[in-house]
Amino acid sequence: MNTDSKSVAVMRDLSPVVFRGESDGSLKAEGGLLYPYFFTERYDQARLYAGPTEPLACVIQGSSFLDMTAPDWQNPLIQKLITDFAAEFDDWTCRYSGEQRDAMSYIESGDLYDYEGTGEATRWNTFIRFALDEFDAVRLLDCTDGTHNQPVPIWVTRNRDSIRMAGLGEKLTPMLEQRAWPEVRNWLEREEPDLLERIKRLSFIDPGDELKHMTRYLPPVNQLAAAYQGGPVTVWRAGPAGGEIRPGDLVDLDRDYAAQHAAANGVELHALELVQPSDVRWPGTDENEFIYLPAAWRIQAESCEDYLRRLGPERLRMLCDGEKSAAARMKPALDRLQHHILSTFDSAALGEYHGFDHWQRVGLHGCAVARSLGIDPLIPHIFALVHDSQRWDEGVDPNHGRRAADFIASTREDLFGFLSDDQVRLLAKACEVHSDGTVERELVLQACLDADRLDLWRVGIEPSPGLLATALAKSPQTIDFSHQLWSGWDHLRPSPSVHPPKPRRRLAPR
Repeated sequence: MNTDSKSVAVMRDLSPVVFRGESDGSLKAEGGLLYPYFFTERYDQARLYAGPTEPLACVIQGSSFLDMTAPDWQNPLIQKLITDFAAEFDDWTCRYSGEQRDAMSYIESGDLYDYEGTGEATRWNTFIRFALDEFDAVRLLDCTDGTHNQPVPIWVTRNRDSIRMAGLGEKLTPMLEQRAWPEVRNWLEREEPDLLERIKRLSFIDPGDELKHMTRYLPPVNQLAAAYQGGPVTVWRAGPAGGEIRPGDLVDLDRDYAAQHAAANGVELHALELVQPSDVRWPGTDENEFIYLPAAWRIQAESCEDYLRRLGPERLRMLCDGEKSAAARMKPALDRLQHHILSTFDSAALGEYHGFDHWQRVGLHGCAVARSLGIDPLIPHIFALVHDSQRWDEGVDPNHGRRAADFIASTREDLFGFLSDDQVRLLAKACEVHSDGTVERELVLQACLDADRLDLWRVGIEPSPGLLATALAKSPQTIDFSHQLWSGWDHLRPSPSVHPPKPRRRLAPR
C-alpha cells in the first residue's frame, strides 16, 4: 500500500476495535510481506499472547479490506483471488476425514490455518499474501489458539501505518461486552481513576433535579441563574495538555478563576463554548465549581456499570475521549478538504450570505445541537464547510444542494476517503436537502439542518421552530442567541485554521 501523505490523509477505519497480545506491551516493529500483523476481535484470545501486560487495543485503517466472513461473490476480484489461491496447491485433502474439500470450504469453516497440522500454516500464509496484494487488510475466520474450535474473526494487515491505537472510549466498548464488570471496574480503578470518578458523578445524578430545586444554594446558584437567563455560556477547566472538557468534568463559569488554577498546577486552560446553562450543575461543594452535565448524558442508572452500558458506543467514546476526538484524529484530512474548498470557492461573488462566515456560524450551531443530542459533531462540522460550497450565485439556486452531494460522490476517495460509507451517505443527504425545508428523522441530519436554519438571520429571516427538528434549536433562547451571534459576528469571528484565499475573479451569475 502506498503510504504517501495523500493516501495517509484518506485512510478510514476498516475494523472495529481489535486486540493483539504483545508480551512487552508495545506493537512490534516488524510487518511487511513476511511478518504481517494478526489481530483478534476477542480480548480473551489476545490475552493468551499478552503475558503480564494488557492486550493492545487497535483499529486497522486503510481504503479497502477483504471480508472473507461474508464475501461478495459477485466481485470479480474475489473470484479471481480464490481461483488463483486454490490453484497454488495440487491437493486439498482433509487430513481428518480423507475427503476432498475445496479451498473455500477451509476459509469458511475457519480451519485453513491448521490445514497441515504442523503449525507451519503454509496455505494460510499463502492466502494472506494473495489477499494483501489487493487489499489493505483481510478479515477471516480462525478456530485455533484458545477458540475451542469455535471460529472467531481474525484481522490481518502488513502495513504498520495502517494500525492506530484505539482511544479509551473505543477500547471500553468491547471490554464491557467481553469482560465481567468487576474486572473492568478494577482496571478502571488502576488505570483510569479520573474517568471512574466522572462516571460516578454522572451515574448518580437525578435527571429530574432542575435548577429550581437548588435555590437554597445562593452564591453559586445566583451565578448559574444569571447564566441561565443569558443564553449559552462558555465553561472553563484547568486540565492536561491536549485534552478537552467532557461530561462529568468539574468546570468553572469564571475564566479568571480557572486560569489561576491552571497556572498554579502547570496545566492548560480549556474552554467549551455554546454550553446550555441547564447542562451545568452545582455539586454542593466549592461555590466556583460546577459539573458539566449535558442533557444527553443524564441517564438514570442503578450503578456505574448500568450507566456505561446504557450510553452506547458513540456516547461512551465521547465521554472518555472528548466530543472532538474524531475530528482531532482526522485533522490532516479535514484541513486538506477545507483548503480545497476555500481555494475553489469564489468568495468575492458568493461570500456575503453563503461564504466562510456563514460556514463558521453553522459549524458552531452544529456542534451545539449535536452535543444536545449526544452525537458526534464531526458530520455537522463537515456539512458546514461543504453544504454551500457548490453555489453558482447568491440567489435561490435550487440545485446547489444536489451539486454539493454530487461533489461529495465524485471526490469520495480523494477528499472524503477518511469517512465511512454511512457517514458519506449522511453528509450527502444533508447537503442535498438542506434548503428544502424538510425535517429529517436521523439525528445527524437534524443537527446539520437545524444548524443551517439557525443562521437564516443573515438573509433577513427569523428561524421558524416549525422547520427546526431538535428541542435545543426550537427553544426561544437558542433562536435569540443565533440572532446575537449573527449580529455581533464581526467581533466574535473565530480564527480559522486555514485562512480564506484572496478574492478571485467574480463569476457571472448562472
